[in-house]
Amino acid sequence: MKKLYVFIFLFFILWIFPIGNLISQFFDLNSFLNVLTKIRTIRILKFTLLQSSLSVLFSFLIGVFPAFYVSNNNNPFSKLLENSFFIPFFFPPIPTIIAFSLLYGSNGIINKLFHINILYTLIAIILAHSFYNSPIFVKYISDSLKAIPKNYIENAIIDGSSKWNIFKNITFPLILPSILKASFLVFTYSFVSFAIVLSLGGIKYSTFEVAIFTTLRSSLDFSKALTYAIIQFFVLLILNYIISIPKIYELNIEENYTYKNNIFIVILSFFYLLYEYSIVITGTLAGFFDFINVRFTLKGFINLFSKNINLYYPVIKSFYNTFLISFIVSIISIIFTYIILRNIKNHGQMIFSNIFILSSLGISSAFLAMSLLSLNINFSIPYPILLGIGYTIISIPLAYTFMQQRILSFDYSLVEASKIDGANTLKTFFFIELPILKNTLLSVFLQIFAVVFGEFTISYTMQSIDYFPLISNVNYSLSNARYYLESQALASITIIIIFIIFNISVFLNKEKH
Repeated sequence: MKKLYVFIFLFFILWIFPIGNLISQFFDLNSFLNVLTKIRTIRILKFTLLQSSLSVLFSFLIGVFPAFYVSNNNNPFSKLLENSFFIPFFFPPIPTIIAFSLLYGSNGIINKLFHINILYTLIAIILAHSFYNSPIFVKYISDSLKAIPKNYIENAIIDGSSKWNIFKNITFPLILPSILKASFLVFTYSFVSFAIVLSLGGIKYSTFEVAIFTTLRSSLDFSKALTYAIIQFFVLLILNYIISIPKIYELNIEENYTYKNNIFIVILSFFYLLYEYSIVITGTLAGFFDFINVRFTLKGFINLFSKNINLYYPVIKSFYNTFLISFIVSIISIIFTYIILRNIKNHGQMIFSNIFILSSLGISSAFLAMSLLSLNINFSIPYPILLGIGYTIISIPLAYTFMQQRILSFDYSLVEASKIDGANTLKTFFFIELPILKNTLLSVFLQIFAVVFGEFTISYTMQSIDYFPLISNVNYSLSNARYYLESQALASITIIIIFIIFNISVFLNKEKH
């Protein structure tokens, strides 16, 4: 029990130190109240809440029907729908922006076919967020539907219940906790979205995350940026607390009652699959196909690794740096998260852990980056260490979410029996816990690796390209310099690497069962 609170406290210190250092230097109550009551702040709050809420609603509406299809089927089509879960956590923002531009921009495929250009509108933001986040609803709801015991539905049918009554009294109450968890994640990711809003919406659609970045980069008004960050943090902290109050009962997936496929659900699932994978495929093919001149080409790949390009844009070095920091952060996050989850013994401790761990999702990545940058200025801490701290702060909540159910449901009676036989903690871990949980731990390691590999906001805000270049910001720099083919080629490589990593993690997850 003591370990639980010690490690939660260490995690709290990890992110409060850089932010606290910045707060101690720039927080001013009068300035805070002044910014808090400004019309612009209220307008940004309203828009951030609006676009986040619309993103949740639209993501749910387009994701709920594929979720029912996935829960009722086990075929290649349902597998593709289920595997779209790699998008919200692992699909990098830069390839998404490239794909959306190629599809929906002024010279995009959709505009040429249907004369529809949605870039730099609220619609573009909502569509991009729904592309990213709707797979969360597909995964969470389908897993809950699969976990509903078969006898629950069969007994209700025997008792004469209609389909509507079964859904209202059995299905919906059992999947509601998953809907709430998915809604919180989608709302959070939409609320703190940066690259999507900035690139596909523009400054006029500023959310708090974009406003923090633009304020810091333009006027260096830390007090105003701090006010935006505090508002964002407490909005998500309150929401996280509300979601954590009800006790969530996890059901094990077993043989469930299968409904007949509804043609309406099949058709909507097909169009959903087309929407999701059109962006993934466009982002992947962008490096091999010149959409402007309509021809296949490998020129982007050839130029990408040329001496001339690497003289100004360190592509090769960024690969080495990105692999290195992704590996180290993933190891640290897995160990840290495992120790926390391993020491949770009751529901009260779980709520406590949820609040302190998941609340860090509300930290602005842009503001966290500037906090880390201030540590470099004040204490000369090297960029690789600061980036490692930043990525660890954003990775531990994800590892916590990915590992929670599996670790908490582990049969620790085996551990207790080994202790009675005289085994110490180290032996019980290496000979009992690790053999059983190794696939889970390796799977989550790969997932965190993929998240860090594609991260953009922290490295871009810190302008790490000059000190510790990473793939995401080198790619953005190439695009800004109008090396479009090279940028698209790098995006294709990134997608392929992350997709392979994700599928290995999925395979390991299946093997553990």
